Amino acid sequence: MKKSGTVLMIGGIILLILGTFIFKNLNYVNSVDSHPWTININGIKSFSWITFSGGLFFVIGLIFNISSHVKKGERIL
Repeated sequence: MKKSGTVLMIGGIILLILGTFIFKNLNYVNSVDSHPWTININGIKSFSWITFSGGLFFVIGLIFNISSHVKKGERIL
């Protein structure tokens, strides 16, 4: 589990960096409400899926890495 957690964390960091470069301009002015929030005018391209999945992989890898620590002298129930 330790190797898979490390691989997931490294892959997550790579996806986070790639998503930052691919999805740069997601803020569009909403003409109805007059606020600069992200709106879904481009369909699936309006949400930075690569950045989201990179963060998800990083957190899952971190959880795998932390949960695989075994302390010496303790019993595993």
